[in-house]
Amino acid sequence: MYIFWTNRAKSDLEILGDFLIENWGFDVLEDFYEILERKISLLENGNLIHQKYEDTEFHKLLVTKHNSIIYEISGNQINLLNMINNFRNPDSNYNLITEK
Repeated sequence: MYIFWTNRAKSDLEILGDFLIENWGFDVLEDFYEILERKISLLENGNLIHQKYEDTEFHKLLVTKHNSIIYEISGNQINLLNMINNFRNPDSNYNLITEK
């Protein structure tokens, strides 16, 4: 499978990275990126079960207890759509993901 980062997902990751550095430092950011790379590698190799996100056609990948990636599968491509904070209001996350 081919992984494609949408501009929205890239922006979400950049904002999260800035937040992690500002609040917990570079070591925490590096740890997060290592976890993220492992999870995306598992996703890319088809080694994960694809959990649906709510009542959408999208899937959710738990990265850490704090963050998840929302993605869709299109043929041989996985489109990473958003990174969400799992502790944010669920309605806010849902609206963020389903807005066009």
